[in-house]
Amino acid sequence: VVIDYVVELGGRGFPRNHDRLKQHVDEILTARLGDEFPAGGVGKRWTDRFVERHSERISMSWASPLDSKR
Repeated sequence: VVIDYVVELGGRGFPRNHDRLKQHVDEILTARLGDEFPAGGVGKRWTDRFVERHSERISMSWASPLDSKR
């Protein structure tokens, strides 16, 4: 679910950063697990490990402003 979401938004020109990815995953897990899911959400390095584990489909990159490309 998370990979499909990241790929879809990236394809539309709205890539996720680590903070937004963590927020999305926390929302999914809170909806699925309710009170069983910790209030702090996934760990600090969870998104790094997730991106590394699924590097064949997703990757993080720095965007450059369009103005410098004119």
